[in-house]
Amino acid sequence: MPNENNVQDRLDQAMSGGTPQINPDEQRRYLGTFRERVALVIPVGEVSNDAAIKQAQQLLEQHSNYSVLINGNLDSALQSPYLKLASELHTKFTLKNNTDYGTAADQAGIVIAASNAINVESIEFQAPAPKTEESPKSAHQSFWQRLFHH
Repeated sequence: MPNENNVQDRLDQAMSGGTPQINPDEQRRYLGTFRERVALVIPVGEVSNDAAIKQAQQLLEQHSNYSVLINGNLDSALQSPYLKLASELHTKFTLKNNTDYGTAADQAGIVIAASNAINVESIEFQAPAPKTEESPKSAHQSFWQRLFHH
């Protein structure tokens, strides 16, 4: 005979929309996966950055078992480079169309993740610092510049 509490728990779960999720906020943040499985998160504001696409490519080339989670609420032009990359590298990808996944600049646009825990310390995409060009030295140097800088 089934336990009465167990039956009531199942009824409560069914009425509230199914099985309770573990860490739902974390799963919303990382397009349905857990933080410990994530290798790279590219925020919506950086999805079109060439450096982000290149970093994703390098990561997928090094780890053929990773998959790409794509925020399906993004414009198709933003999704396209990652779909193409996944196709070229024969990498599993999933479009995540849940309305919980927003398109604000700081929200996840692309998540590269493993199917199990990998515990990567730094997962946020960091755009490389822009290279500063040195200004060419002026052709005319003062007496003091010539004296002390040669």
